[in-house]
Amino acid sequence: MTDSDLKTEQPRVALKPQGLKRWKSGHPWVFSNDVVMDPSAKDLQPGTVVQVESGNGQALGTAFFNRHALISIRRLHDDPAVPIDSGFFKERFARARDLRDALIEEPFYRLVHAEADGLPGLIVDRFANCFVVQANSAGMDLATPQILEALGDLFEPSAIILKNDSAARIQEGLENYVEIVKGAIDGPLELRENGATFFADPREGQKTGWFYDQRENRAWAERLAKGKRVLDCY
Repeated sequence: MTDSDLKTEQPRVALKPQGLKRWKSGHPWVFSNDVVMDPSAKDLQPGTVVQVESGNGQALGTAFFNRHALISIRRLHDDPAVPIDSGFFKERFARARDLRDALIEEPFYRLVHAEADGLPGLIVDRFANCFVVQANSAGMDLATPQILEALGDLFEPSAIILKNDSAARIQEGLENYVEIVKGAIDGPLELRENGATFFADPREGQKTGWFYDQRENRAWAERLAKGKRVLDCY
């Protein structure tokens, strides 16, 4: 899929009253039983970018659509005129980067945490100039070329690995695989956190290789363990 493909007029998918209520409340998802599954919707390729509409035809925004999944609608933007292309991803990545850089001293963090960063079904972990990408929805899987282009433009990474081996992908009807798509990763990556150095292997490790969300817990354990003998079982 190219940027020109993403900029063409999107197919339209309508919401039932409960789905409309969820959308207007700001929820990032709409479930399949709250979507009008008419013949045109059933013909759409899983992961297609669609214009979301109310039952009376009011345009609400854009979303990824997968009729086969329980979560059929994954919200992308409230303005249906905004193209979902590499520029869209670059803007979301830049916003996520600026937030992390304001909170964390060094570039070792979860750059994108799916819906929390307005990118449903996408995980991106940053190890300085190496990036680990996991596309957990059919839409993000289809948009992988645009995701990689945006990462390349914004960060000029030395390496990118697609760690697409999660259970969520199976629920979306996707295959699992791990592939280095840029550069080389020959072994565990070095990362720094709370003044300590760690190593994580995104090719073989669990999930994306490192649990960045446990940063504060590790700092807490450090304070407890200072000056003591400690058994690390995990």
